[in-house]
Amino acid sequence: MARYVITLLYTVLLLPGVCLAAEGGVEKGKVIFEKYCVKCHGEDGSGSEHGKYLKASPARDLRTNRLFFTDSELVIIINHGAAWREMPNWEYVLSEDEVQNVAWYLRTLKFVPDPREGERIFEKKCALCHASDGAAKKIWKAPDLEGSALGPFETARLIRYGIHNTLMFPRESVQTNAEIADVVDYLESIKIKK
Repeated sequence: MARYVITLLYTVLLLPGVCLAAEGGVEKGKVIFEKYCVKCHGEDGSGSEHGKYLKASPARDLRTNRLFFTDSELVIIINHGAAWREMPNWEYVLSEDEVQNVAWYLRTLKFVPDPREGERIFEKKCALCHASDGAAKKIWKAPDLEGSALGPFETARLIRYGIHNTLMFPRESVQTNAEIADVVDYLESIKIKK
């Protein structure tokens, strides 16, 4: 009974306040994004001309961030950066609240995947092992993806980071976030519905 009362109080009293804080935080996050992040990530988060030609690797398409990072991982990346990608750390420039506001803003960015483009990429880069009639299917026993129990988040991370000690090597260096998002959307469209 006590657990029910606490849950009810949280839902009625606290949750609306959190939602309102996030709503105001999104606008603040947008201002911070426009000040510090647009140079590399572009106004819509898809990447700028400058961001495409960074030394280590192009700036990531932030419109697809929901497929690759949890909320807490997004905050960590903003705070600590990703040196191997030339993403600076912002923990000494932005307050904790400002970092959270940027993360909330990033969650509002939209990417519309193209399943036809995803199918084209799949046929070119994945079908050798994963198509039902894939030539390498019998040798490596790669799973048919029509019956995958993985959701979009897990599938995207698996494509990006690979599976250790298998031929499923990380694709993050050969496929952009947008391409991976297109493939994930295609794979979701061919799943056998149970």
